[in-house]
Amino acid sequence: MDAYSLKRRYKVGIVGAGVVSPMHLEGLKRHPELVEIHALCDADEQKLIERSEQYLIPNRYTSVEKMIAESSMDAVILCTPSHLRKEIISLFFQARIPVFCEKPLAETYEQAHEIAELSVKHNVPLQIDQNFRRFFSFHIGRRLLQGGAPGKPLHLTQAVNGLRRDIGWRLTRERYVMAVMSNHWFDGYRYMMQSEPKSVYCKAVPAPGGVSRDIAVSVMLEFENGCIVSLSESFNSYTGLRGSTLDCTNGGFIMDYKRLEMVSPSGEKTIFQNPYDKPEATFYLFYDLLKSIEEKRQPEAGVEDNLKTMKIFESAYRSLEKDRVVKLGEW
Repeated sequence: MDAYSLKRRYKVGIVGAGVVSPMHLEGLKRHPELVEIHALCDADEQKLIERSEQYLIPNRYTSVEKMIAESSMDAVILCTPSHLRKEIISLFFQARIPVFCEKPLAETYEQAHEIAELSVKHNVPLQIDQNFRRFFSFHIGRRLLQGGAPGKPLHLTQAVNGLRRDIGWRLTRERYVMAVMSNHWFDGYRYMMQSEPKSVYCKAVPAPGGVSRDIAVSVMLEFENGCIVSLSESFNSYTGLRGSTLDCTNGGFIMDYKRLEMVSPSGEKTIFQNPYDKPEATFYLFYDLLKSIEEKRQPEAGVEDNLKTMKIFESAYRSLEKDRVVKLGEW
């Protein structure tokens, strides 16, 4: 696991005390020498009190404007619903406070591009929580591919099927399974192979009796390096079928969250354990945001990089709408 080192200790604020916030708080709590959990904001006062008391957060706010005016944050973690993010991010940009934002950055590529323009306008860095780069074994595969041992990627197959029952705001949105999860996989593929897709084709099953157009999807991606990716993902599967493999010219990978097995042409397997759990994988990217500020560089999953993931995401929904292959360079 990467070693952490910062020039000073940073005060961190969090907006949103809902389901995803403990993942961030657990990661922050592990590194008190680097960060102080300084403030929490949520419009739901009961939820705000409960989470603040659970994690001993000293400053509590029900208003983002008041949080910005009264606290002394060095950076903020944004855990709000995706359709609310642009307005809130803009407030932090105006206050020149760096932002670490949950994924997806926005509900559409156009909205994400507008946020990227605001980041440039205000010269404030923005990192997106694409934590599956390390929570899943993509980072191990990236390193092995860079070393050249497995050869050229040819075909990646992934099934991620399970029974998920969300409540609240997610069920009111038209975009669902690819907004919640598939965008993680799209980002992980391009990160691991260091290649961008040329085209995408998507078919989906709509949510029964709901507004969401995709509770289950099958997506095919053709990458510039020649690799073909096939992703099947469902939130409405009773089978729980899961698995991910990458076939290469000189072997391949069997991948999951906890490890990667590299398979040689003779069938011999070499196992690489993944040291990152979800809180640590999440903290790593937040740490990288702080480190990028000190080193005056773009963060790893910064907004410019994330627009490429958002373009895959948007292209998949356009393919679903048009029922045809969509080339990423055509719009």
